[in-house]
Amino acid sequence: MKTANDHFIAFECLNSIGNSLELEEMLSEVISTFMRWSGAIAGKYIESESLKCVIKHIGIDFSTPEMLIDSDEPFGLHQTSEGTILDVPVDSGHFLFVFQEDAAVESFGIMLSTFKIKLFNAINACRNVENLRTLNFYLEQQLDVEKNKNTMTEKLMISQSRMAVMGEMIGMIAHQWRQPITVIGIIANNTLLDIQLENTNSQQLTNDLKLIDKHIHFLSRTIDDFRNFFRPNKLPQSVTFGEIAKDLTSIVGKSFDSYQISLSFEGDSEIALTTYKNELLQVFLNILNNAKDAFAENINEHPAIRFHLSENKKDSLLFLISNNAGSIPAHILGRIFEPYFSTKSEKNGTGLGLYMSSIIVENHLKGSLLACSDANETTFAVRIPKNNNEKQYNVY
Repeated sequence: MKTANDHFIAFECLNSIGNSLELEEMLSEVISTFMRWSGAIAGKYIESESLKCVIKHIGIDFSTPEMLIDSDEPFGLHQTSEGTILDVPVDSGHFLFVFQEDAAVESFGIMLSTFKIKLFNAINACRNVENLRTLNFYLEQQLDVEKNKNTMTEKLMISQSRMAVMGEMIGMIAHQWRQPITVIGIIANNTLLDIQLENTNSQQLTNDLKLIDKHIHFLSRTIDDFRNFFRPNKLPQSVTFGEIAKDLTSIVGKSFDSYQISLSFEGDSEIALTTYKNELLQVFLNILNNAKDAFAENINEHPAIRFHLSENKKDSLLFLISNNAGSIPAHILGRIFEPYFSTKSEKNGTGLGLYMSSIIVENHLKGSLLACSDANETTFAVRIPKNNNEKQYNVY
């Protein structure tokens, strides 16, 4: 029979404490080690507040004594029909072991009670780790909630930005339509006058109707251009620099002509990229509209905006959009990409255009947007990958 005086037993039992930070695993090792060296036929650890709450049980089933000893006692013994039960209170619970009648139970109780401080620390360490994991779980859940809130806020701000661009678009449509509608109106009035004067000419009427038809097709294409712009991209598409230049000219051309702003494009028109075309166009339109507003505040006899496209060896494209509307003060230049920051009146600016442009470029187009300014010129630099095949979530 092994005895509690055996230092080897004490060493093995002591060495089993605290080897794991998983509570059940640590208790299992402590209980099984003590049973193996003491000869106990069963053992368990229970919570004091609920005697039915068994954290770990090894060996035969046995009943928990109705009255456990106080926590300030080193250990206690309970005589039951199942055998002698050793009761060692530790932390908020009790270690209980069942022994046959001939076991040196009191000696084992003395030995185990000397480990109470280490057992207490080991149990609390496991509980702290468990609490930390629970806390981390809830923090991760809260972080997911905040991420979802940020995503919804970003969606809202992008929507607001596109609504602001839509306001600009309505003005541009008016510029695009003004001349064709005027021409159609003049032809219709002249035709009515010829009919009243009985001076109709079939060939002239045919030519006038063909001209009306031509202008109607132009109006229809204009609507298609603007409608396509407001249709979100769910997948990246291949587009050339020439197509981008054509789309931008189609959208802002008449408006810029009325302000006598020259818009030019430099670079190989056949350079192709795979990206979210409409999002890229929204960025360019925000930059162009800001330049147009700058010209309204800083009079220039020859207002001009220049697009320049270049490639580099790292499979990225660099768009430089420069205007000669003058400089942006340093204290403003550092804030132009902040949300709701605008130097325009509340009526004319939302402060979202350039902020959302930076969000779109960085998060959706996987690129970067920077700005620099000197005494005569301001340049926006848009760098994006030549091939962006990453599917994005729908932000609209």
